[in-house]
Amino acid sequence: MSSIASGNDWTRALLCTLARRGTWIRHNDPSRASALLGRVAPWPWFKAGQFIFDLFEWEDFMVDGPPPPLFDGELDGIALRRLVRIVKQLAAQIDPTVVVPNEPVAPRGRDAHSGNADIELPAIEPGLHLYRDVVLGLLTSAGEPETPTQ
Repeated sequence: MSSIASGNDWTRALLCTLARRGTWIRHNDPSRASALLGRVAPWPWFKAGQFIFDLFEWEDFMVDGPPPPLFDGELDGIALRRLVRIVKQLAAQIDPTVVVPNEPVAPRGRDAHSGNADIELPAIEPGLHLYRDVVLGLLTSAGEPETPTQ
């Protein structure tokens, strides 16, 4: 049971840290937040993420009890792009049209707002913004998405 509790604590700290980063962007750079969300909102992964977020009731999981400490692991672009690559590898097992790049994940400049030490992160805000704040936190930590070509 302790490993399950540890996993829950890790997941909650990660999600809440991402949400706090996203809340910071939404409050301090609303035009950037709007532009980022506007670029990813039409993507099926964004919509599926919202469905999963609601289905798993992650909002309740995130706001239940006292706020967790900030995520204490590396949460930079390199780490998150590695995670995305793993998800793409899993998706490619189901959908052969998913392309997984062969090259290793190389660093892309770190976002000025992705670190925890540089800024005072606000508390998360339960409600309609929470999923979008998590997404904003993820995007600004991993690097902004490129606009797909048609």
